[in-house]
Amino acid sequence: MLILNDAQALVVENLLTKMLINDTYSVSQLEEAIVWFQRETDRVSCPFEQVWSKNLAQEIVRELRSQG
Repeated sequence: MLILNDAQALVVENLLTKMLINDTYSVSQLEEAIVWFQRETDRVSCPFEQVWSKNLAQEIVRELRSQG
């Protein structure tokens, strides 16, 4: 099983947020994150806390509304 450390989880969160709101992001960060998920035999477990996930969702909704 693959478990993302805090730094990796933050990079993934940042990339996903930027992708969702159509913001620019670094290709090198994307390439780095892809490498973490390429091992075929591993399962991914990223232990996001419920409050952290809720805050991220709210941030995404705010950003989408401000663009619309």
